[in-house]
Amino acid sequence: MNGNASLVVRWQKKNDYLVVRIYRDLVGDWVVTQCWGNNQGSSSFNHTLVNSYSDALELLREIGREQRQLGFRRKQGREEQLGFDFS
Repeated sequence: MNGNASLVVRWQKKNDYLVVRIYRDLVGDWVVTQCWGNNQGSSSFNHTLVNSYSDALELLREIGREQRQLGFRRKQGREEQLGFDFS
């Protein structure tokens, strides 16, 4: 994966959803952002810094296992979004 790219994965259960995004921030740190909520407008988010892209993928696998246990299903395929190199 390109060092500037991001990855987005979505899960849904009825009106509830979780979106996880893996990306590098402007200072080069890897960030895993989780946004969850429902179709009625309630939502929240959490940012987690990790040491590497592989650590981010491991966290994503853990999140995926938890979501499946809670009855959530993955929506669409993975989205890879290419970033911009500002250096």
